[in-house]
Amino acid sequence: MTLAAILAPLLALCVVARGIGFLSALGVVSAIAMLVDGTDPLHQAGAAFALLFAIGPVWFLSYYQQDSQPERSGPAVPFLALGLMVVLMLAGSRPGVMVFPAGLCIVLAGLVAVTCRQSMVWQWAGLLTCVEGVLLSGIIQKHLMVVGVTVLAGLLIAALGGMCVHRVLPRLAVVRASGRRQGSKRKKGKKEQGSALGAADAAPHPDYVPKPPRYDGADTP
Repeated sequence: MTLAAILAPLLALCVVARGIGFLSALGVVSAIAMLVDGTDPLHQAGAAFALLFAIGPVWFLSYYQQDSQPERSGPAVPFLALGLMVVLMLAGSRPGVMVFPAGLCIVLAGLVAVTCRQSMVWQWAGLLTCVEGVLLSGIIQKHLMVVGVTVLAGLLIAALGGMCVHRVLPRLAVVRASGRRQGSKRKKGKKEQGSALGAADAAPHPDYVPKPPRYDGADTP
């Protein structure tokens, strides 16, 4: 068991706690764990897909505005995932042998994120975390069929999640353009209001009565 395989479940817990921002780090660590385990074409392909499923969605999401609604699920969700990981390790251990199923722990963390979190992006991150965990388990145990099915499922999840994000969340370019447009309209309205006030001050008051001219006695013939 390598250090990268031990760090991967911890990063999966970070995804459960903080969201999709830690998915890229999880993909990088999973890819390193696969390449440390072996450098044959299967391990290289698995590492490439692990990076694709982790970095691609985060890069795609950077073009959209994040959901501003607060997450209503409590802060105890990561501790629930951690407790389930401990139970899984204790259930899989044998007398005298401590087993650390890194891939299954990552899958368990992803399932907790999908089940307990309510944000669409967070649930998408949970599904991609499950894909990372199954892919890591399949590569380490060299199950070609599991790797193939996981890659197809990961591509489908990434595509459907991207379509939902594109449909629901506004693009940052559109938001910034509308903000600039509103700012220019606000400035233009202030200028028009200032010019109208200046014209009103320069115009004579409706109650103004001009004074009659004064005639001096010296000017009369």
